[in-house]
Amino acid sequence: MKKKSTALHSITSVIGVILCVFFGLTLLFNLTIIVKGLINSDTPPSVFGFTPLVVKSGSMSSDVQHKIDRSEIVDMTAQQLDAVKVGDTVHTMVGDLKIANVVVSVNKPADSEAFYLVERPAADHIEVGDLIFSKTVDPAALKVGDVISYMENRSVVTHRIVAIGSGEEGLEFTTKGDANNSIDTGKPVKAADVVGVYKTRIPMLGDFIYFLQKPLGMIIFIGVPVLAFIIFDIIRRSKASKKEESRTEELEKELERLRALAKQQQEKNDGHAENETGEN
Repeated sequence: MKKKSTALHSITSVIGVILCVFFGLTLLFNLTIIVKGLINSDTPPSVFGFTPLVVKSGSMSSDVQHKIDRSEIVDMTAQQLDAVKVGDTVHTMVGDLKIANVVVSVNKPADSEAFYLVERPAADHIEVGDLIFSKTVDPAALKVGDVISYMENRSVVTHRIVAIGSGEEGLEFTTKGDANNSIDTGKPVKAADVVGVYKTRIPMLGDFIYFLQKPLGMIIFIGVPVLAFIIFDIIRRSKASKKEESRTEELEKELERLRALAKQQQEKNDGHAENETGEN
């Protein structure tokens, strides 16, 4: 029973420490982001070269179907085009980027050119509500097909590079959202506006992070780790105190037992001494 109690205490202590460390690091991370954001409100804050961003748009989703015409398909002969069926992969060009499209349906109207509904699955697709991380990068190292985050006015956009050119201020990038039907309108992205290259995402965590930026979220976010630490410390101290009290009680009982034995021995010795005196 004592072993089980000790094991349970150890497990509880470990869990408490892990929770405190987790909430503490999360709090530190969030405070770092907030402070950096306040110092420089024109660009998104980064930590160790990584910029966390909450996705608000579905422009990089892989779940959106697109319509493409027969004439847009490249690297296929007329005979091969005639044989295209559902499930086949065909390629189209957007700028300098070749895009793989999985055919969902084939449509051949009698009075017009054939067209296809396609999906564009991508390993680096990004969905609404995701938390993504873009890493600081040398713009000269970017290539067609990379997904980049960049400043557009005071907002951050994350789209794919479809062409790279040069302008008066150096490198310029033409971009497109995977779920959009056309390239981004307006001026190309300047190298100075690049925040970073997309690295990874945590699905649906962005909504939670966005909530934490609200006053209520901040109160909970700061309060939870502090409260967790206080509760853990109270429980730890209470258990330590009870353990010490139990040990003290056991020692006192043992001391009383020894005193009783000593008293009995003394009484026995006194009895022997009286008997010896009487005999003399």
